[in-house]
Amino acid sequence: MQKENALKLLLVLHKALLMGQLVFGGIGAYLVYTKSVTPAAAELEKVLQVAAIIVAAGGVYGGMRIFKKKLLQARDMESGKEKFALYRSALIIQWALLEAPSLFCIACFFLTGNYAFLALAMVLIFLFVMTAPSKIKMLTQLQISESELDEL
Repeated sequence: MQKENALKLLLVLHKALLMGQLVFGGIGAYLVYTKSVTPAAAELEKVLQVAAIIVAAGGVYGGMRIFKKKLLQARDMESGKEKFALYRSALIIQWALLEAPSLFCIACFFLTGNYAFLALAMVLIFLFVMTAPSKIKMLTQLQISESELDEL
């Protein structure tokens, strides 16, 4: 029962982080589309484009690197609880490194009104969705059996 609770907690956290990005993006898109706000930093558009690409690439790359490194560490551990704890922290770090650039891109869209920022945020949100935890992913990523997973 505990493993299901642990997995459910990860799913709830993932969905909450996802909803925050979608709501922020939706509100920003609505306000820009309806012209309720005027772009405050349209002159910074080029600088923000470069910054958004660097932040997005860094977040995706950093998140993948750190996740992979922690995953390899978790596979070497003996205890199932330690493996899961390290796996959970690796996921949270990866999510943070995907969510931050997404929120940055949405803020840049809100400031400039350039839909390219919103498109980049949607790509990042898609990548974020793909990192959702599942029982099958845990089994394959941690390279454990179902009986080991039941011990969590």
